[in-house]
Amino acid sequence: MSMRDPAARIRTATQNDLDILWDFLAIAAYEPNADAAKAVPFAAAHLAGWQRSEDFGFIAEIDAVAIGAAWARQFSRDEQPAFYVDEHTPEVTIGVAEAARGQGVGGMLLRALIAEAARRGVGLCLNVRYDNPAWRLYERTGFRFVANSAVPNRVGVSSFGMIWTTRE
Repeated sequence: MSMRDPAARIRTATQNDLDILWDFLAIAAYEPNADAAKAVPFAAAHLAGWQRSEDFGFIAEIDAVAIGAAWARQFSRDEQPAFYVDEHTPEVTIGVAEAARGQGVGGMLLRALIAEAARRGVGLCLNVRYDNPAWRLYERTGFRFVANSAVPNRVGVSSFGMIWTTRE
């Protein structure tokens, strides 16, 4: 099955999709399942209280089965996210089912997030592990590495900040 098949579609994530989003947060956070992701406060912060007024996201599906999800959450500096830019640059979380990787799903989700961010007049940021090949996708969709943003992450390797903005 090809994820570029016309049957693949992107839809807006809603409050009713919280269980689906937890499953994809587990993927994004390198956790074995949603319960494990919920037990890691740093990871759980990306969905706790979903759907805040500033939260927005999308789910990729084939035949009504979720194969990926991406959303943006505006953190405050006080919440101490790993990579905070400002009050107009929400942080992206993205997860794609293993069987759907490398087939355009992540790009579809990121383009939907970018379009919504542009509509809202906000930027986007994310942090990515140095060894995660997805950084290439982020660059292709317009994200740029932020100088001096490398930080050790919760598992002891480095993560880097990336930003997408409508402002130059």
